[in-house]
Amino acid sequence: MINKFTLYPAIDIKNGKCVRLLFGDMDKETVYNIDPLDQAMWFVDQGAEWLHIVDLDGAVKGKQVNKISILKILKTLQNKVKIQIGGGIRSKEKIDFWLGNLADRVILGTLALENTSFVNNLSQEYFKKIIIGADVRNGMIASHGWEKQSDIAAIDLLRKFDQSLVSSVIYTDISKDGSMKGVSLDQTISFAKQNPHPVIASGGVSSLNDILKLHENFSNGIEGVVIGRALYDKKFTFEEALYAIRKGIS
Repeated sequence: MINKFTLYPAIDIKNGKCVRLLFGDMDKETVYNIDPLDQAMWFVDQGAEWLHIVDLDGAVKGKQVNKISILKILKTLQNKVKIQIGGGIRSKEKIDFWLGNLADRVILGTLALENTSFVNNLSQEYFKKIIIGADVRNGMIASHGWEKQSDIAAIDLLRKFDQSLVSSVIYTDISKDGSMKGVSLDQTISFAKQNPHPVIASGGVSSLNDILKLHENFSNGIEGVVIGRALYDKKFTFEEALYAIRKGIS
């Protein structure tokens, strides 16, 4: 059971580098660090208890393109931080690979959309190790690195999953991701209230106030937030974000 609000600094990897995209567009990237491990260590030094790592190339191509970079992070930082990984994980073999290489949780997006029964038929050894990535554009799920758009409503999809297997759901508003225009607070709260799983908000965080507003809705099912560009563009530090939710100040 989730018992505290958690901050998840994001490490998105493209061509072996730590980048941020604008609205999920692979052609609109900003490179922030050529060494993802260095970036991961920086977040851990600032007090991060979790890292949110996504293989962006993998999400589009359906295979682990940046495997070497991610494995280096997992092996170097074992026992120092917990890690959830996403991007192109579309088979049991890939799930087992990451869980067998020290990942704590895996994020399933495209696979969850295309094969709900696969997720629900996983055995209890996967208890709370699965995160569903609800990447949403106008309320509907997008997949394959956000390049394909479905006509399936996010809330309808999430109601299909076994609560005993799913740790949480990452709710990403694609229209806000990487924009620092503020979180889609009302939509995220509404989704969390209707959804049986704990929700991790994602997309658009621009200030400590955004984080505090989400934190205030812990009782509504929002258990954490993924923070990306705001940290990289130094709108605030990870340490400041941690202090803010602990003290409840902006």
